[in-house]
Amino acid sequence: MLSLFRINSIFAFVCILLFTLLLRISPFFHPVTAIATPNTPLAQYFYYWFDLSAQFSFTQYILASLLVFLQALLVHFMASTHTVLFKNSPMPALFFVIINSIYPEQLFLSPQLIANTFLLFMLFRLFYLYESESPILLVFDAGLFLGFGLQFSYDVWIYLPFILTSIITLTSFSVRYLLIAIIGMLLPAYFVGILFYLTDQFGSFLQSFQYSIQKNYFNPLQIGAKQMLPFTFMLIPLIRSIFNMQSNYFRNKVKTRRVQLSIGVLFLFGLLSLVVENEGFKYALPFLATPLSFLLANYFNSEKRFWFKELLFYGILVSIALIQFSVI
Repeated sequence: MLSLFRINSIFAFVCILLFTLLLRISPFFHPVTAIATPNTPLAQYFYYWFDLSAQFSFTQYILASLLVFLQALLVHFMASTHTVLFKNSPMPALFFVIINSIYPEQLFLSPQLIANTFLLFMLFRLFYLYESESPILLVFDAGLFLGFGLQFSYDVWIYLPFILTSIITLTSFSVRYLLIAIIGMLLPAYFVGILFYLTDQFGSFLQSFQYSIQKNYFNPLQIGAKQMLPFTFMLIPLIRSIFNMQSNYFRNKVKTRRVQLSIGVLFLFGLLSLVVENEGFKYALPFLATPLSFLLANYFNSEKRFWFKELLFYGILVSIALIQFSVI
């Protein structure tokens, strides 16, 4: 099956779309008790406007699946545009969909999933820093996208230092760049605040900021051995991929090396987001999905050890099915 996703073709992307729909269809056969909880004013307004109730519905299924697929396409476009991996293929998009469809809690249109869309655009703009003659606009765009993401999940503020590390990695550091990123990040909050002030809802807007300050930002991971099963199949590919990228690091072009270094830093921030998220690590997995999909795709892109990789891939899919249908 993996051979289909090692070559760029329209058929491969159609299969990824069908794969997305099938991988996220389990709630129609097995009820989901998870609840998507918007904690920011804009997210609450969005859920009210689209009438997205706490219960899983066909609307939730379509919107969430479509958003995950579009994000996967953006991940693929990012990988091909910036030459992230040694081989250009739809493999990162495939694993992005898989990582975002492991647990029943991820099948909702969660605020974290929406916020991750803006983080992807932030990352896409940051990768242009290396070859840009005017990094200021790119840094401002990155801060702006982070600010839009903050309007759906306050936890993504932890990615402001990531913008700083990307500036250091991809171009020369300047305090001016950091200030511009902060201004860009605050701009959406400013206009959202004006909107809620004009609609006499400014009190709820301020209360949401109070929640973001008082919340606990370090929560222990509550995960059982059975829930870890999909990641046990990913562990060997992840380790092998990291060692492979490290051994071939200096064989790549300078931009590719710096982009891969930024992805490594993003992976660490993704792990941090798992303990920052109050609702549980499952809701924070979209933030980890991007760097993890690149790392897994780097391993599965190669046809070496063909049958071993096929077995690992099917092991991931079977373990996800067992979790979604509460078999384990």
